Amino acid sequence: MFFATSPRFLRTVLLLDAASVLFSGVPQVLATAWLARWTALDPTLLLSSGLFLFVYSAFVVWIGTRQPIPAAPVRLVIAGNLAWGVGCMGLIAIAASGLSSWGVAYLLMHVVAVTLLAALQWAGLRQANVALHAAG
Repeated sequence: MFFATSPRFLRTVLLLDAASVLFSGVPQVLATAWLARWTALDPTLLLSSGLFLFVYSAFVVWIGTRQPIPAAPVRLVIAGNLAWGVGCMGLIAIAASGLSSWGVAYLLMHVVAVTLLAALQWAGLRQANVALHAAG
């Protein structure tokens, strides 16, 4: 992963994660009823998870703007992304018959996005650790 060797890679991926979370959270909060009709997801789930995404995004921005980026919170973000993906898959498994095709697609989009972000964050964290050990 040659692109992960940039010293700004991890910071960029964290800030991209924060932006993508806002991109998901805004419609969940501002268009809850419409999104619930479109996906057949519970409106309370959409609204509460959307509000959570605002807090999560602020946390990820905070991490991504630290100098140096602290490893432990990045690991927490990676775990959170993976847990979000597992949760979305679980929701699909439990409620697939009640979800619209758009609902399944919406949840799968989350799974793909958070899994990709977690992998990129892990690569960036590993590279940052290699660079730290090489400098020390």
